[in-house]
Amino acid sequence: MKLGLRSNFSPEEHPVPFTVYTVGMEQQGVLSRMEGFSAHQLLITVSGRGRAHLLGQNKWDILEENTVLYVPAGFPNEYMPVVEGDWLLAFVSFHGSEVALASWGFGDASSVLSVRSADRLLKLLKSIWLHSGPDYDAWAASEQLFALLTELRKQSCEDRSPPELLRPLPEASRSPTALKAAKFLQDYMHRDISISHLAEQVGYSQKQLTRLFLQTFQTTPLQYLRRVRLKAGQLLLETGESMSISQIALRVGMEPTYFTREFRRVYGVVPGKYRLQYGREAAAQTETDA
Repeated sequence: MKLGLRSNFSPEEHPVPFTVYTVGMEQQGVLSRMEGFSAHQLLITVSGRGRAHLLGQNKWDILEENTVLYVPAGFPNEYMPVVEGDWLLAFVSFHGSEVALASWGFGDASSVLSVRSADRLLKLLKSIWLHSGPDYDAWAASEQLFALLTELRKQSCEDRSPPELLRPLPEASRSPTALKAAKFLQDYMHRDISISHLAEQVGYSQKQLTRLFLQTFQTTPLQYLRRVRLKAGQLLLETGESMSISQIALRVGMEPTYFTREFRRVYGVVPGKYRLQYGREAAAQTETDA
């Protein structure tokens, strides 16, 4: 089964929680998305093996048959085949409201899921593909996407210990306002953002917004922003070989001296040393996988 890329462009006011954006299957090569993808993605390994590196990780995840990788929209990532030309990857990307994503357990972190068998998932993905592209039927494609999500959840939860990704989150602990504000911080982390400006953007007082962030993320808005900036800086240290430490700091919205101090406080080493250590570890991992 080989399915070429199909894309759907539907009105944003389409009255369903999730709408399919792209779907297909292809031999996956090396792909790096420093700014992430514009929609949420589910990547299903059909055959072969792939390697994925995600924001905030020091290691590469190995993606084999019967594994599914979830990557939220705007989440920097890169992936590649372990052996060139040997990784057949099926994919579906979708747009959805933050409330709908939270209700399914899809949050702002990526995850690798093991399933008993990907066969049923691939059949549902093919059905999504048939209702996409030139024959796009938004209702039918969304219906099949829900069926795929249900099957994914069913298989992931069969061991009675569902992974954190698919465990329903208590509604009271996930504030839609905090989720929207967090997305704003991620989108504009390179700018000088004050708590008063952020509160103004979402229409809440600073005190109310801080309370919602503590409820949802167990941290304040500015602490969350610093964490996002440091994670983005970490990824750039691992992948942006041509960028200086100062350039990386400015890219994520931090003064170089402050970035170096905070990076060392969180990761235990200064950025330059981290870059050297990561390069040696990546080289060793490549030799192990070869």
